Amino acid sequence: MKILILVASMTGTAEMIAEDIRDAHPQHQWTILMAERGTAAALEGVTDLLIVSSTYGQGEIPDPAKPLYAALDSARPDLSGVRYGVVALGDSNYPATFANGGRLWDALMARSGGRAPVQLVTLDASGADDMSALAVQWSVGWVRALECDAPVARAA
Repeated sequence: MKILILVASMTGTAEMIAEDIRDAHPQHQWTILMAERGTAAALEGVTDLLIVSSTYGQGEIPDPAKPLYAALDSARPDLSGVRYGVVALGDSNYPATFANGGRLWDALMARSGGRAPVQLVTLDASGADDMSALAVQWSVGWVRALECDAPVARAA
């Protein structure tokens, strides 16, 4: 299975978590794409997508990822052939905006027709738990859901 990991990060934490998820599933072919290097065209032909996003500012998408997010939101490509998952990073000291960067990506994917076989996971930078370990644990269920599910049919 080929899986694209789209990383939206300010400090590199989301990228580190993406790498840990990739390394936990060597049986699959993973490609990591930093959102600031991505375009809407980068999602063409993708059937399995994992988004790992931090939250920045007042519950926003990280600055480097804003152009891609805006382009996707504006173009609203048909992503009905995409199965996706979201790892949303945040800080629970800010409950009103906790993990909102990832939640924004999740909502965008759903509006564009993507299908999430499992609910997103939120990771708390202020929590005592190891965020990478929690993300890897969540990814086991997400990958299993992909393996057990027939790929989404693409419109001709």
